[in-house]
Amino acid sequence: MKKLDKLVIKAMLPPYVMAFFVAEFVLVMQFLWKYIDEIIGKGISIWVLFELIFYFAVTIIPMAIPLTVLISAVMVYGNMGERYELSSIKSAGISLFRIMRPALFIASMTALFSLVSANYLKPKANLKFYQRLHAVQKQKASLAIEERIFNDDFKNIIMRVEDKAKDGPAVEDVLIYDHTSINKEDINFIKAAKGEMYASDNGKYFVMQLEDGVQYMDLKENKSKKSKGSYRPFMRTNFKEYTKIFDMSQFEMEASRLNMARKSYDLMNCFQLAEAVDSFKHQVDTNLTLINNHWIGLTENKSRSQNQSQTKGKKDLKKEPVIPDIKRNTKPKALSVKAFKQEFTLTDSTGSLLELFSSRNQRNLLSSSIGILSKHSDYVFNIKGKNESLRAKEKKHIIRLHQMFSWAFVCIIFLFIGAPLGSIIRKGGYGYPLLFAIIFFMLFVVLNIMGEKLSKSNTIDPMLAAWLPCIFLLPFAIYLTIKAVRDEPLSFKINVGQRFIKKWFAKKAEAV
Repeated sequence: MKKLDKLVIKAMLPPYVMAFFVAEFVLVMQFLWKYIDEIIGKGISIWVLFELIFYFAVTIIPMAIPLTVLISAVMVYGNMGERYELSSIKSAGISLFRIMRPALFIASMTALFSLVSANYLKPKANLKFYQRLHAVQKQKASLAIEERIFNDDFKNIIMRVEDKAKDGPAVEDVLIYDHTSINKEDINFIKAAKGEMYASDNGKYFVMQLEDGVQYMDLKENKSKKSKGSYRPFMRTNFKEYTKIFDMSQFEMEASRLNMARKSYDLMNCFQLAEAVDSFKHQVDTNLTLINNHWIGLTENKSRSQNQSQTKGKKDLKKEPVIPDIKRNTKPKALSVKAFKQEFTLTDSTGSLLELFSSRNQRNLLSSSIGILSKHSDYVFNIKGKNESLRAKEKKHIIRLHQMFSWAFVCIIFLFIGAPLGSIIRKGGYGYPLLFAIIFFMLFVVLNIMGEKLSKSNTIDPMLAAWLPCIFLLPFAIYLTIKAVRDEPLSFKINVGQRFIKKWFAKKAEAV
């Protein structure tokens, strides 16, 4: 290893490590903003919180790594330019590409690590994160009940406790309002002097063991034939012990909103994503084959019916014949003879279809024909809806598959943006380098989101959407690298724009 390589690597490693932790910290704040209400104040220990943060930090490694390369490259080559080290090295006949070679090696290893983390670390960390957050959600029922605060975590159930033991399940002065009845005006109220609350061993139920209380409940309305009006029976029950059991399945529904099923592509590596994409394509092709076979079978039945009707002649015209071959222009909108004549015509020269039938059977034929067509149309539209859903899932999986490689390749692009930019501005430290790095990283994030939105709206191909940040940032890398190699400052020529504006205002003045 040359002394130049040692110099660059030694200068790049400290800001590289620092930039990685800064990027991780900034992106982890996203987790706190999103899930802070679900965790803080619910009795979750600090170790569980750190565990959730750790799993989330692992999942965002592929996104934090490009920012790491960009910040470290701008800082290192900005410092070297500020101390005139780059000028001294270039005066010795060493090109900028040779100076960037050790940084390119680090960026290549970073891109490789990005692929490894996206394929192995991120899926496992996502699974652990969702499972742990799911467990927190299941504990939420008992942990979220606070003193002298009405709790409505359970659907249609409101409860309040006056005092709660800090280190145990004991509670005092319990109020429970049950609104699970269809008629929300019905009273179902429980008051107990004390009790205990805990979750069952399997975690499926939340139990409140109440003591020394009373229950007030409205019964069903009883209408008597003898009495003119109606009356509502009311029941009051005193109890020494009463067990109230709550179903925790609704928290399972909340856990499903953690996107474990809807965003299953975040739990897959590149091989599983490619296999899922092939599976979606196979299902779409199978559905298209079903549609084709369906209409082919329908056409064969029509042709067979037409041949049978031609051989029978006019003897059976008053019976209900099978519909002959029909050319359908548009979907019929009204059950009228006039509309039917306009909508349907025979393929041969027989004339109108309705002329083959008596006037008494024309409306029956019209109704049965529209019913048959609606049935087949509904079948086709149902298959079409399934295909649209499969294609939407296929697009999401394709985007995630190609994002693994595009996010790794953008590390190389950010090196060729950061290193030339640092050598041009010749400013080190945390000022200008951090500012320019944030600008380009914001472009990277915005382009990622834009690509996903455009792919979702069928505007661009999902593969192009995944590579959109690289396509957009690559010209910046080429332009800055050329400027840095030629030792030219950043300059944007605006003379053409100024001339155009001056001519436009001159024409306006002459017109006035």
